[in-house]
Amino acid sequence: MDIDKIKAFIVEQKKYVIGIVIAIVFLGMYWNSKDEKEDFINDANTNTQLNSKTSSETMVSSSSSNTNKEQASEVTCDISGAVRHEGVYTLKNGARIQELIEAAGGLKANAQTKVINRAIMLKDQDKVYIPYKGEKVASAVTNTNNDNQTTSSTAKSEASPTVNINTATVAELQKLNGIGQKRAEQIIAYREQNGNFKKIEDIMQVSGIGEKTFAGFKDQLAI
Repeated sequence: MDIDKIKAFIVEQKKYVIGIVIAIVFLGMYWNSKDEKEDFINDANTNTQLNSKTSSETMVSSSSSNTNKEQASEVTCDISGAVRHEGVYTLKNGARIQELIEAAGGLKANAQTKVINRAIMLKDQDKVYIPYKGEKVASAVTNTNNDNQTTSSTAKSEASPTVNINTATVAELQKLNGIGQKRAEQIIAYREQNGNFKKIEDIMQVSGIGEKTFAGFKDQLAI
């Protein structure tokens, strides 16, 4: 092939060759730009999804934290015995036995409070029992959890013997809470004059035995 002819051809067609080269360059730039744009869009979508997931997880975590906080802000406790309204009550966290008593309508007139420390702080699911006057009870015990949080205590009745008031002797009747020898003799005298008691409440017909005394030993009585 004649090299001079080739050179002459290139010189003659120079503008076309330059145009082709420029077109190739721009085409390459276009494709690179398109790829970068797609990468940018993909990265943006990925970041949006990650941010959305993170936000959702944060909301769930926050909701769970709030629920736990609400649960920890209250305590639910059971109270029974010598209060006006026995039952289960929900109080603010940090409440004390005195507040539980107030929620239950206060104490009955024949409530015995010596063994109950009303300043003790309650914890969830505590059960508090307020004994009646004349009721034989053990000393209240204060328990402590591992986290050094003091829990409420319950005064529990000690096991008392059952006494059949229709057959009991003077000595056996004296096992009843609040009954001495003189009162025991009066019970037997009443029984001999009026016959056997029909129900345990009939013992209140004996002189000197009122509702308070009866409440103190009624759980020990039998017919």
